Amino acid sequence: MKIFLCSLYYESKRVTGANKRFDYFGKYLARNEEVSLTVIVRDGEIPSWATDAIVLPKYQYLPPLFRRILYWLHLSKIFFKCDNIIISDFMPIPFIPFKGNDNYYQLVHDIRNFTDYNRAFFKKMASVFQGYQWRKTQNILTVSNFTKWQLIRYCNVNENKIKVSYNGIELIERNKLVRDIDFLYIATFEKRKNHDNLIKAFYYYVNEINTNAKLYLIGRDLGYKKSILELVSSLQLSQSVIFIDSVSENELSRIYERTHCFISPSLYEGFGMPIIEAMYHGCNVACSNIDVFREIAQNHASYFEPDNIHSIIDAMCLAREYENNNPETLHYVNVNFSWDSITAKFLEDVRY
Repeated sequence: MKIFLCSLYYESKRVTGANKRFDYFGKYLARNEEVSLTVIVRDGEIPSWATDAIVLPKYQYLPPLFRRILYWLHLSKIFFKCDNIIISDFMPIPFIPFKGNDNYYQLVHDIRNFTDYNRAFFKKMASVFQGYQWRKTQNILTVSNFTKWQLIRYCNVNENKIKVSYNGIELIERNKLVRDIDFLYIATFEKRKNHDNLIKAFYYYVNEINTNAKLYLIGRDLGYKKSILELVSSLQLSQSVIFIDSVSENELSRIYERTHCFISPSLYEGFGMPIIEAMYHGCNVACSNIDVFREIAQNHASYFEPDNIHSIIDAMCLAREYENNNPETLHYVNVNFSWDSITAKFLEDVRY
């Protein structure tokens, strides 16, 4: 089985949910003896596990719109007469799907552009065309049932063309450490991540429950970090809140193993990979009462209303009190979110 796995957004040295999806999904596909895998990436971004790659220029000196047009032309040419199974997250969708290629799968992480949490006005405007392409393409691969039903509701996509393929975790030998971090949140600094309400809840926690508590915030800035830093300073939490821009996979695993409670007050996600990673590493989880978190964490998390400070505080206290390494939670993650089972399910789906 020949597969093209394409992402022109992939950055080999950045740890993000989308990058991890590409890395681990690709790595586990490549391990399968029935699969001949070719990755399509930009120059300088070939993953270490890839044995065959098509490399496109970065065009970093061109305006974004021109870059996108050039990439669309490149991919349309590559895919046009291709009989391979193609998995791509690039938008706009290349020309081949509209020629009836049943082997093309458009990967959709979320439909943020159809919500109030889109990152740019241009993307909001482009959402009309985006929805049209999703309706016309032959197959869509998405990372949660939540996103599947959003595609159906907001974009009128045919339910039968959507396949769900969860994000996962790599089952590794854990290095259990002393848990000296009270709370951890991994998220880019942007509006929908809701850092401000978490900081306000943590302020109460420090002043009323545990003056020595620590909150680690890991993530790059997408425009909101300055206001969060100012809020932390105004509440005199600078010694209690630790900011980290980025970490390696090994460093991240160690931080999870040091953490009592992973907390996510996010208002919108397509999946929520840090939640399953945290559960795998034995952290207790407190998270927003949103559909996608209910889907992936089920009864293995303490839920709160993300716009209610007191609700966040209650969930923080509850999750912090539980013992770590809950065996039922560990079993749940191992059974439902291993990359082995996720890639095996995808290959079974495309065969039939």
